[in-house]
Amino acid sequence: MNRFADSQVFARLEELGITRSKIFQFVGLFCFQVVIYSIYLSMHLKLMTACPDGVTFNDPREPLLRFCLISALPFAGLAYSDAGWRSSDAAPVCAGAWFAVCQGLSSRISCPMTGIYLFIPFILAAVLAHGLGTLGHYLKSRHSSQAFS
Repeated sequence: MNRFADSQVFARLEELGITRSKIFQFVGLFCFQVVIYSIYLSMHLKLMTACPDGVTFNDPREPLLRFCLISALPFAGLAYSDAGWRSSDAAPVCAGAWFAVCQGLSSRISCPMTGIYLFIPFILAAVLAHGLGTLGHYLKSRHSSQAFS
């Protein structure tokens, strides 16, 4: 693609509110979430296939909480550092990452509802982290505006 066409594409995207930095944020968030989701889902499926009755001596909630926390950190960071970042920006990226991981592991997932069910804690963690990041950004901007008053 030549530079003229490239600049036209980015000009059109910027009219829609999609800047170059937002594209990099989307791609980075997608890649990060794919790695985290695939590690967790593989681990979860391995645990369930190792013990088909669902009776395990390991608590499956501990790794879930750990992975939810790790996957939620970018949401808090983006909401804190970028005033233009919205949860509506993150939702399609995360759903796409989860869908890609589920498709990649589709031979190991017997029921599609399992994939949806396992995604719910990650959604809740992302919403909570986004809220905390937004609150932190608000408090930071409020504090800095009071310092200049």
